[in-house]
Formats: sequence, structure tokens, C-alpha cells
Amino acid sequence: MLSFNFGFTQGELPFFEQIAFDLYKDSIIQKHPVDKRIKITKFATDLHTDKWYRFSVTECLTGKSMIDGKELEVFNIYALQQQMNIDSPKYEMNYNRVNKKQFKIKNSKTSSYPYLRISQPYHKINNFEEFYINVIEYHKNWSITYFVIIDKTGKMKKWCRDNDIEILVH
Repeated sequence: MLSFNFGFTQGELPFFEQIAFDLYKDSIIQKHPVDKRIKITKFATDLHTDKWYRFSVTECLTGKSMIDGKELEVFNIYALQQQMNIDSPKYEMNYNRVNKKQFKIKNSKTSSYPYLRISQPYHKINNFEEFYINVIEYHKNWSITYFVIIDKTGKMKKWCRDNDIEILVH
């Protein structure tokens, strides 16, 4: 517990999900447009509730694949801060400058397509310099994952779209 508290105080932590969403709405959606309005939830979403979901980072981002439980782990102090403090200003997403023609804000988890989910931040085990976020765009029969690296100060370092992640569901 001491190792991942070292160097961080509650006031210093960036809102990683907001940074990833802002990148998505300002850059990614411009390069990879979606035909319909994308449903987004009012609050940051924890993907751990979906049993089939497993956090990963692919070669397009780091040069090698990494998965939760082996090389990566969720940033626990951050996750607990969000899950335990519903009044936290970091819990509610800021959509003040969102294009209402491109996005539809929902109050709770949605399953109508297309919709967007943003993971909590992950980091390499015992390394708190870079954080990894998955931004997943779900469509009726497929999904696309965008992988993002954000440094500990909240600066976006790199993102990529892994074309191999598009999955058809039968």
C-alpha cells in the first residue's frame, strides 16, 4: 500500500477517464468517425462489472502485449477514491463542450448501440509514471478499442487503434 501512495496525494491525481474521453472527442472521433450518435454515461464507468472484459494493451501502443494480472494492475488508490466517494469531483464526467449531434449523454449504463466505455487507469506493476486507459466503442456486432497512455501529471503521451481488436459477435 505504501508503494502506490508514494508520490501521490488525493489532490494531485488527474482525472484519467476525462482526459481519455477528451482525446476521443477532440481527436479520435475526427479520424475515425461514427455514423450514429454515441451514447456516453454521465459518470466515469468501471469496466470491471462486465465479467467478460479483461484489460489489455496491445503492440500498437507499447511494442508488446500486456494484460491485467501479469504486467499490469489497476491503479487501486485511484479506483477506490472514485468508487468510495460518489461526491468526488472526479466521479462525474464533464461534457460541457461535447457535440450533442455526435454524443448522447445517458444517466446510467446503456446497452443501445453505439456506446462508449472508458476503463479505469492501469499501470505497470510497481511503476507509477505512466497509466494505460482503454476507450472502447461498442457497436451491435463489433467493437473497437483505442489504447491511451497518460503520464502521472495527466499529459496524454500516445494513443493507437488496434485494428485486430474489431470483434464480430455471432
